[in-house]
Amino acid sequence: MQYIHLVSNSGTTLPTDIWVPSTYKVKPQISWLYAAGVFKNFNDNMFETSLEVYYKDMQNQIEFKEGYTPNTLDDTENSFVFGKGWSYGAEVLINKTKGRLTGWIGYTLSWTWRKFQELNLGEKFPAKYDRRNDLSIVGIYELNKKWRLSATFVYGTGNAVTLPQRFYVIDGVLSQEFSRINEYRLPSYHRLDVSAIYTPKKNMLRKWKSEWVFSLYNAYSRQNPYFIYYDQSGSALDGTLKIQAKQVSIFPIIPSVTWNFKF
Repeated sequence: MQYIHLVSNSGTTLPTDIWVPSTYKVKPQISWLYAAGVFKNFNDNMFETSLEVYYKDMQNQIEFKEGYTPNTLDDTENSFVFGKGWSYGAEVLINKTKGRLTGWIGYTLSWTWRKFQELNLGEKFPAKYDRRNDLSIVGIYELNKKWRLSATFVYGTGNAVTLPQRFYVIDGVLSQEFSRINEYRLPSYHRLDVSAIYTPKKNMLRKWKSEWVFSLYNAYSRQNPYFIYYDQSGSALDGTLKIQAKQVSIFPIIPSVTWNFKF
């Protein structure tokens, strides 16, 4: 049984993840990962650093064929196409483990491709989650024995998407012509999370301890894209038709208070 991510290549709304059993037609997906790295600590192990490069080869990848539309009358296997994929890149990590200020910086530069003879004119295309740049910066500062401050910043290149390039009307019906697979990119994703952790003075008579966490998720309320849709207004019959791309975003700034305890 394989758990895979399948995406329609015609813009059709589909379940994003499904279970696909291996059969005589659907072969198990196979991947080989090759990696090499260099690791070194500095300043009496205060700083841990690493640099890794990798290459991943993926066989028997599965996607829906061009123009697929969900159909309960036909075996889904008849709508699959099979191809290959590969991914490669480099990862850098700098981690500070000692002192009042600790944290790390991690950066990944990567490429992820797919290639199917029956899709995209047989040419390679970026996978949906191909992310060229992925950056994380984490800092934790011990203000005193009771208070700790922390901040996390993340940045990532936007997901690759397939979008309509042209719209036209046939017999009064609005139709659309899509781009090549994943030819466009959503805007970049980034956000800042901050928090303050308060740890009360430990009571030696208690067998449990607790802490309060005051936090802000997405502190500057970045409107990160979740998906893009096209809004239609007016009519093609009287020449007032307007089509506008609109972005849907979720999770604006979210404050929270949490009480954690251990016993």
